[in-house]
This record gives sequence, C-alpha cells and structure tokens, in this order.
Amino acid sequence: MFFHFRHIFICMLLSVTAVTSFAQPSWPTPEVENLYKQARQYHSQGNLREAIVRYQQAIQIAPEILLLHRELAHAYYLAQGYNEAMATLEPIIKQQQADAETYKIMAQCLVATKETKKAKKLLREAITIMPTAGPLYNQMGIIHENDNEMVYALESWLDGISKDPGYHLNYYDAARVYMNTDKVVWAILYGEMFINMEQYTKRAYDTRAMLLEAYKRLFTTLSTGNVPKFGSTGSAQGLSFEEAVYNTYIRLSPVMSDGYTTENLIMLRTRFIMDWTLQYASRYPFSLFSRQDDMIRNGYFDMYNQWLLGIVENKSQYDAWTKFHPDAIRHLEDWLARNPYRPTTADFYNEKIVDGIFQKKKG
Repeated sequence: MFFHFRHIFICMLLSVTAVTSFAQPSWPTPEVENLYKQARQYHSQGNLREAIVRYQQAIQIAPEILLLHRELAHAYYLAQGYNEAMATLEPIIKQQQADAETYKIMAQCLVATKETKKAKKLLREAITIMPTAGPLYNQMGIIHENDNEMVYALESWLDGISKDPGYHLNYYDAARVYMNTDKVVWAILYGEMFINMEQYTKRAYDTRAMLLEAYKRLFTTLSTGNVPKFGSTGSAQGLSFEEAVYNTYIRLSPVMSDGYTTENLIMLRTRFIMDWTLQYASRYPFSLFSRQDDMIRNGYFDMYNQWLLGIVENKSQYDAWTKFHPDAIRHLEDWLARNPYRPTTADFYNEKIVDGIFQKKKG
C-alpha cells in the first residue's frame, strides 16, 4: 500500500502545500462541507488515509465540486499514489476546468513517475492558458533544477516573479539559487521579500540564516563589474536598479568593519534606506524599501531587524534582547498582521541576466 512511509516526509511535503486557489465553493449540503473540513484537518495532520476517505465520501455526494477532486489528488500525491492522483486530475484537465494548482499537482505526479518531458510539456501548455499563474512557473523551475538546468530554472522563477508578484515561492527559489552566483544582491532582496510573505515556517527561518550569509558574501566577495573605473565621476546617473542597490551597500561597508552583528546590520540597513530615499527612491520605487522606510518612521525597524536577523545571528543575545524588550515582538507581529506585504509588478527591475552567472560561482 502506498500509505506506508515516514511521517516526517509527509510533514515536509505538507509544508509546501499551496493555498487553495479555487474559489471557496458553495457547498450543496452541510454534510459535504463538514466532510471537506474533516478531510482538510486529517490532511494537515498527515493522516492521509482518513483524508482520502473523507474526500471520496464528499465526492460521492457532490461530484461537481472541483476543489474536492483536486484536494483528493493532492492527498494521493503525498501518499505516493501517483497513478490514483493522475486519474483523478485527468478529467478536470481534459475538460479545461483546471486551475494552476491542479496542473502543478499533475506535473509533480509526472515527475515522480519519471515522465519529466510530459511534465514540462504540460506546464508549458498551462502557462499558455494562465500566463500569470505563479505556481506554474515555480514548478517548471523546480523541474529544470532537478535536471541541473539552472539557467532555465532561474529564468522560470524570475518569469514567475514578474508575472505573479504575489506568489511567494518564486522569491524563495530565486533567492536560494542566487546565493550560488556573484549576484548576491538579488538573494538579499528576494530572500527578505519571501520572509515578509511567509513569516513563520521552518523555510522562512532557514531563509533568515541565508539572508545573514548573503550580507557576509556581499561585503567579502566584491563584484568587480561594479567597481568604478579610473577617471569615472562616480555619478549615480545611468545605474541600473541592481547596480544602485549594490553601490549603496558597498559605500556603507565601513559600518560592517567590526563584524556581522545584528546591531551593525541594523545600522547598515537604516543608513541604506536613508541614502536610497535621497538618491534613488524616486527613480526606482520599490515596495520592500518603502516598507522598511515606513517601519523606520514608525519605530518598528529595530525590532523588525531583531525578528528578521537577530534570532539567527545570535540566539542567546536575541533572547536577552526580548527579555529586555518584552512587548517588542508582539507589537511588531501586530504591525505585520495589519500590514501584509504585497509586492507589485512595478517592483520588477531584474534584467534577467542569467547566462553565465553560474560559471562565476563563489566559494
């Protein structure tokens, strides 16, 4: 039976389950709604056997509810019942009723059954139908990465960011692979954007550690392409967004001269926003920097940086800070809840220079 596998594997997969993208259906009876809620509860707990049973029972009563079929297929997929999942999804796709998550689950099943070419073909067709669906680009990127096609993988995730800026996982994966290039500025930006959208998961915590490492790499491995040439005036005119961010940080490098501590990072990031606002904000409006500026003006930026970086930079010092400021994190979390982060298409300044950057990998 395909239900016999480690609980930890279930939990890992459940952590990447996307938010339901079908509109919440109008349930035909309270019984169907109750079965669905029971199934979702079992699903989230990793009890896939009982979840599948509840989904099946609900479908017997309301076979016209597409959400039930998709969630059943996802439960099958997590339970390694790939053929059952594909058989569940095929009618939805053939009848052109599928949403992005339906295509994504089908592609995952095809990859799991070693039909990678079919998975790519399916996703290309789906992207043609839904060109602004972030999950499709994300899954395509993952398939390319698994095939060690890193240029195509990063291009897919960047396309996803530009087409669907509200979908968080493309930022995560782009940031992760940018760490293996000399374009670490994008790892810093995309990593922090992701954390602001997915705040309290293990993946978000790990991204905090990656963000701290990205700052270290930024100042210890300089990109020679951005070093001013002899005789240049140092003018900020004509710089790309990436160059402007990079140069602004590098000019502030003395702030980090005595170590990559949270206190130094708070000083660095505060001065960065002050300089950026004066020099580039009007030319390159950027939602993340506007958000940081708002936090500075309203007194949240120090606690935000402790929440973002302090907890991974030095846990004992972070614990001491929270004891000395017992209400700070609660106040910050209230602010974050009131001000959800929503990037826009206007934030996309990435010129998608991807060819060759993985050959410049830094150690």
